[in-house]
Amino acid sequence: MTKNKKPDFESDFWRVSMSAGGRVVIPAAVREELAFAEGEPLVLTVDDGTARIETYKRSVERIQAQVRKMIPPTGDLVDRFLADKRAEAAREDAWVQADTPVDRAAE
Repeated sequence: MTKNKKPDFESDFWRVSMSAGGRVVIPAAVREELAFAEGEPLVLTVDDGTARIETYKRSVERIQAQVRKMIPPTGDLVDRFLADKRAEAAREDAWVQADTPVDRAAE
């Protein structure tokens, strides 16, 4: 993100205060830089005593990127999941067929 600081800003720190009901006003420069739109859902997280505010969309994108790092590069997870389920079903079918008594009178 590019910083378009006004001459009266010397850093990325803004002093804000909490009003009645826990309301904190996010300065306009910060809202613009983070592309916060009025009425847009935001996500607030707390980690080690630090609050983080981001748009819901950005939060989802960040989490998806974290999950992508955990996915092995060896193919599609859905295909692997379905192959595992098919193999499990085949094992169960083989077990049921081996455990089912054969009705010789019906032959």
